[in-house]
Amino acid sequence: MRQWPNDPTIAHLIFVDHQTIPTTDAVEAAVEHAWSKGARAIRTSALFPAAADVVLATGFEPIDRLALLELHIDQALMRQMPAPTHRLRAMTPWSHRLAAAIDQRAFGPMWGNDPASLRDIRTATPVHRARMVRVDRQMAGFAFSGAAADVGYLQRIAVDPEHRRLGIARDLVIDALTWMHADRRTRCLVNTGVDNEPALALYEGFGFRRLPDVLTIAERRSPE
Repeated sequence: MRQWPNDPTIAHLIFVDHQTIPTTDAVEAAVEHAWSKGARAIRTSALFPAAADVVLATGFEPIDRLALLELHIDQALMRQMPAPTHRLRAMTPWSHRLAAAIDQRAFGPMWGNDPASLRDIRTATPVHRARMVRVDRQMAGFAFSGAAADVGYLQRIAVDPEHRRLGIARDLVIDALTWMHADRRTRCLVNTGVDNEPALALYEGFGFRRLPDVLTIAERRSPE
């Protein structure tokens, strides 16, 4: 459990092992801990259905739903992959402040990340890659990708609203998939809001397919 980005009064309950279903006792213990620290609300990370059922049974309410998409990475896919049209650069850790500003403009204050949460996303997997695109010498978009075992993850992609429709997000996805293929990952997973039509169109244009599971982000407000 940690602070929700940009709001110290909200606790962020993160499930680090998605293969394990939490117990109601464990969730309630986490809730009591958050209340004891003065939190006025608790929000969860994205939960698979089985974990979401447990959390919702303890008084949480759903506040967002995410589609989960999968792409199989093979030689046929990569032969058709176009080259990026923008120059991509490695993103240094000290660029997180600039990236956080873009993330908040792209996703809004409720869902945008701060520098600390971006660092957590970047290092959430054993292997990771961080890339950015500049326009007029300013960061215009960035992507964090990760990998574990044979699976790659598009963890975060954000483009400044002033620089949308320039193909920046497309180039960031191309770069990530190329890296995953070179690193011998055979599939890629990504999630995005069920109503985020531009992002869904971007991923489905690469051949991503929606999986049956819908992820849930839930919130519980303090009774006081």
